[in-house]
Amino acid sequence: MIQQLVQRLVAAGFSQQDAALAVLGSDPMDLVLHMEQVWDQANIWNEPAGPAGPARRALWASGAFSPVPPTAGPAWDHIGYSYVLENTRAVQILRRVVKEFRGGEGLGIPQRATSRWLDATEAMLFGGANLVSPWLSTSSFRPDPEGVRRGIYWRVLGVDLAFGTEANAPAVFDKAAAANTGFVPLFEELLFELWQAMSNLRNTSGVNQADDDRIFRIAEQLGYQLRVRRQQGMLAREELAAATVLGWVHLTLSTNTPVIVDLRAEASSPGERLKLIGERVGLAPHTRSGSFLAMATELSLLLRTLEAGYVSGPQFAWLLYAQAQPPGTGPAPAGAQPLGAFSRRVITEWSAASGKDLKKAVVPARVNVVAKPSVPASR
Repeated sequence: MIQQLVQRLVAAGFSQQDAALAVLGSDPMDLVLHMEQVWDQANIWNEPAGPAGPARRALWASGAFSPVPPTAGPAWDHIGYSYVLENTRAVQILRRVVKEFRGGEGLGIPQRATSRWLDATEAMLFGGANLVSPWLSTSSFRPDPEGVRRGIYWRVLGVDLAFGTEANAPAVFDKAAAANTGFVPLFEELLFELWQAMSNLRNTSGVNQADDDRIFRIAEQLGYQLRVRRQQGMLAREELAAATVLGWVHLTLSTNTPVIVDLRAEASSPGERLKLIGERVGLAPHTRSGSFLAMATELSLLLRTLEAGYVSGPQFAWLLYAQAQPPGTGPAPAGAQPLGAFSRRVITEWSAASGKDLKKAVVPARVNVVAKPSVPASR
């Protein structure tokens, strides 16, 4: 939601830097109201008037970002985006930043823009009071927002974060029995097959190593696994909350923003900035944080494409590995775009983050034939 808001501000005439600073320096109430507007526009259950009532609509109409309304559909990133960003340990590191600034002067005196950032970060990431608290997807039944997100990562992707609590104790969260525990091995095989297909695009002679039927079968199975966790709009609200929180983290680290300057963590990349911040507060990030940060946006697009079911046959496998539509192929499904450049980035950075060479053969995962009709894609 955060990155999409920045791009809508750019489309409205802001420079990229000014748009980012406008969001990072905004009132947390305006961000919460805009998130409610995004949620209503997505209309997950296809209700005639949308899920929001007149009081909530009147509230967000008064917000600072109401002139840049979201587009139809989920105007936020996939839960996979949130997972790879949170796996850097950035949220726990920024929690220490907020604690240090709020509890003393060990990190120095924050400039005005950093104080605004602290207000929004405390509200959005760590449950500071706000008018529409349900958006955080927490309550007395599930009070820990990190635990809620861990539960979603487990259910949708079959994975947990690579670390425990901030105190290095084992993390405790509701670990559902219904989870896509086979997702990652299957996804890694897809990345291997996509790399083979990309290599074949550059191959003017020799054996054709592209296996469009295998790519389709794996994509079909992965799409089914993702959609089965989305029935009746399940987990959509939690995904939006996670994407908002981790989008905020991503934007904070994207350039040498005011809080980065105040933390004396200026660097040329988000991963280096996070490493320097971790040193300031005594909590090291994941050693592969640079790769997680580098592929987050591209991974979101790839997973959205798989979940949408655009690759509905071998004839559409090229969507996942080509940068343009190959000659002689039929029209692409409405809303689909070639993801070759995005998939290449995911392959490179996933390999670096996992320590696995996905450009070499992997052990084939078992692919089940998806029964028809499949679970409809979520909106």
